[in-house]
Amino acid sequence: MIVSDALGQHIVPEIQALPQLLSIYVFCDNQSIHQQWTKTIPKVKGVYTQIEPICEALKIDRRNCDRGMISISFNRIDPLFMYTQLLKEALLEIEDDDAKSIRELIEYC
Repeated sequence: MIVSDALGQHIVPEIQALPQLLSIYVFCDNQSIHQQWTKTIPKVKGVYTQIEPICEALKIDRRNCDRGMISISFNRIDPLFMYTQLLKEALLEIEDDDAKSIRELIEYC
């Protein structure tokens, strides 16, 4: 996320704990003023006065993020594991009366 100086100083402390937010870049006119409050927020990757350095930082962070992702090939996953996961997801999506379902399960067993 790229924020401006005035907005960033107010909104970043409120949103910095969101897990969806990985990096924050502050774009401002006066770098020295905003480096003070950004020191306490680890997700702030830098304070910039020009767009080009922000673009470069974004490229580097994107590359690092791409390298950190684990590639998964469905050809190498055990089929039983894959079907078990799909069944679990399907069962969790079912909306049902819990008491009635438990009673039916007890009667069946």
